[in-house]
Amino acid sequence: MGGQYSTEGMLRFLNVMKIDANMKSVAVNGLPPAPRVPSQATPAVESDAFASSTALVTALKNTSDTRPEAVARGLNLIKSGNYPSADAVKKLSSFLAGQLQSNQE
Repeated sequence: MGGQYSTEGMLRFLNVMKIDANMKSVAVNGLPPAPRVPSQATPAVESDAFASSTALVTALKNTSDTRPEAVARGLNLIKSGNYPSADAVKKLSSFLAGQLQSNQE
């Protein structure tokens, strides 16, 4: 809209576009519209999605916090004396040393 419209022209345009929220509704034939009948609320029906989510929550409650097979694997790795490998320790120490150097700069 920029500078091509005068202020007076813009005000006229805005006045035409103004919406009056207090207008009375009138049907096409000039008669007032029929009153609205309030809808009756219907009780909610359990949907498949809700049933599935309930089943998921129940399954999660019945699942242990740890996985015994993963705990056993970790214990075996620690007992082996070869975990972590020398290569893994070297890579980790290099990474940590780099982090320390970048934090000091």
